[in-house]
Amino acid sequence: MIRIVFSLIVTVAIFAPELALAIPAFAKKYEAPCTLCHSSWPRLNDFGMKFKMNGYQPPGQEDGGETGKLSPVKNLFMDIGLANPPISIMLEGGLTAMQSGNGPEKDERTDKYFCCVNGNSATLDVGGSAGPNIAYWISLAWGQEEVEQANLRFVNFFGPGTMNVDVGVLKVVDYDVVGAGREWFASPLVAFYGSPYNLNAQEIGMNSPHNDTGVRFYGRPGYEKLTYELAVYTGNRITNEGEDDNKFAYTMMGRLDLGKFAISARYWSNETGAVNHTARLSSGETLVFPGDIRNVDEQTDEFLISARYSHPRFEVDLTLDNTKYKVNDRTALDSAGVSHTLAQEDLQRLGISASVIWFINSWFETGISYGSSSTDPYSRTLDGVTTKVDSMDVGMIQWRLGIQPTMNMKLGLEIQYDMSGSASRTQADGDKFGEQHKVMFHWDLAI
Repeated sequence: MIRIVFSLIVTVAIFAPELALAIPAFAKKYEAPCTLCHSSWPRLNDFGMKFKMNGYQPPGQEDGGETGKLSPVKNLFMDIGLANPPISIMLEGGLTAMQSGNGPEKDERTDKYFCCVNGNSATLDVGGSAGPNIAYWISLAWGQEEVEQANLRFVNFFGPGTMNVDVGVLKVVDYDVVGAGREWFASPLVAFYGSPYNLNAQEIGMNSPHNDTGVRFYGRPGYEKLTYELAVYTGNRITNEGEDDNKFAYTMMGRLDLGKFAISARYWSNETGAVNHTARLSSGETLVFPGDIRNVDEQTDEFLISARYSHPRFEVDLTLDNTKYKVNDRTALDSAGVSHTLAQEDLQRLGISASVIWFINSWFETGISYGSSSTDPYSRTLDGVTTKVDSMDVGMIQWRLGIQPTMNMKLGLEIQYDMSGSASRTQADGDKFGEQHKVMFHWDLAI
């Protein structure tokens, strides 16, 4: 079956004529193709990054109060025409056509076709300019109370691109060369998040590639080569009403765009008390040592480096995430009311992702990606007894074929090959599951 699907895709890509193109949202307002801002949606090209930084105005312009606007009174700028309302809906879904048996949580399914719906979602995106140099953005996942993003943007203080300010619920790793949430492949970036399938071999601490409430100061003076960023966040990934501690997360980022090559580096420092830890007692009981925002006892320090080479026919990405997490000693009561103490050495995780995407023509593309994540061995001491925890090594190779029947629709066939180590596939209770090789169909539509 997979051979037949592959043959059909290749045949269509080689012999079919160019297909019709459709454009949503900002493309409607400016009557421009999506490729003006995207090398391969949702990935932004250099123009797209400048457009976003400029408050969803073309670089070097301040048309937020004019283009597609009506001003019935002074200082009131209402959307009209093709730009009204400035709303897009993102539909996303997937189907796992084949996967390994012996999956997580004692799933004893044997290999078979069309076993699992991989997830379907609809996200409402509303954004644009509220006036000259003032912009806004809202992302709301359907059926969820919490927003993904909701922020105001004030741009061009002290000159074009010199300083901008974002306030609200923000995507933290957003202006980096490789940003979180703009994955071309079907799974989140292994460098950022570790394995998408092995729950005990994922990210550590409270790191940066997430959404959070905060204030961000950044700029790209004159829209030249240098981009800078300084920001403060709650550090607890608060995107709606919620309790917070009395500490903050701080981050800084620098980026250089040198023609076809771009590189960025970010540092993230976060004090929290949010991560729960578990340990197995000699009685067999699994005891939770909970985090407590009223008792800040954790520190996450993270360095992110990402780079990209962009060519009209292909793009190459490289991402490195080095995270260190430490937590103070904790105590907890078991079911019998007996107190226990857990001490843990500092954790160190190194994640790397590399990918190449080829743009075969305007609507057909293919790519391959490799990601690895390794958490160093460390010691845990429970009630004075020390045990060594093995290294958690995970890896994944992804190969994807993508078709865009229209400019705002993507269809993909992806093969994922799991290269995770044995320790990362072993649960706390000793149960182990096999490598999670998968064949997936994936689709996206923005309307």
